[in-house]
Amino acid sequence: MAGVSTESLKKVEAVLTAQRAVSPDYLAKELFAVVDVLDADGGLRRALTDPSRSEQAREGIVQKVFRGKVSESALNVFVAAATARWSAERDLADALEHVAVDATAQAAEVRAGANTLETVLDELLTFINTLNSSAQAQIALTDDRALPEAKKKLALTLAGSPATAEGQLLIERVSVAPRGMTPARLAEKFVEIIVKRQKRSVARVVSARPLTDAHIEKLRRGLSQAYGQELKLDITVDPQVIGGLKVQVGDEILDGTVQSRLNELNRSIVA
Repeated sequence: MAGVSTESLKKVEAVLTAQRAVSPDYLAKELFAVVDVLDADGGLRRALTDPSRSEQAREGIVQKVFRGKVSESALNVFVAAATARWSAERDLADALEHVAVDATAQAAEVRAGANTLETVLDELLTFINTLNSSAQAQIALTDDRALPEAKKKLALTLAGSPATAEGQLLIERVSVAPRGMTPARLAEKFVEIIVKRQKRSVARVVSARPLTDAHIEKLRRGLSQAYGQELKLDITVDPQVIGGLKVQVGDEILDGTVQSRLNELNRSIVA
């Protein structure tokens, strides 16, 4: 999102925050359901993003179609989104998906605190890394002939059978409603939404061998200090890097692996 859509998303997030008294896990499921309706109904989506319609007219459409079918809290969030301005038609559903993930994160915090939300992140990252390492699983999860329940079952297995209800909700979601993305990329987007909410970023670390807890904590502190913000480490082990670490934060890559140096040497020889 960019420009006017970014500002509109902030307004919708503020409305979501005002609904704290309700059950955030139920609210998240309702908002995901609204996203599905918008994705399936192009006429409704266009009507709610038509800049020539007044805010009152767009709110009227939401009230007519959805009142009595979703909770008052979900309706409030949807009205805020429908009466906002969006740079692109898809941005409306994208914003509702974003706040649905936010509501899921809130549910984890309300139920058991920050540690549970950290577990949700770990479950998403496990799913992403396991899926990315299996071409067969990637094909299975993007096969249009596969039944949704079969996709959900496979996705949960890839995630190591999530212990949290929130992790299960998000992983099932990416397996059956990737919305034009790959399941792994949508899961990455969900991780980005959650860590941004925590005012953090993800540091993807590739190591030649498993790191001890002490090494992981030392690395986390050092990287967080270097980048001036708390980082969530996503660590994978790849013996092919031979030695050292490869770290990626956003678009920046710090590669100190032996494999990287060997590749540079080979390139210099060939040249």
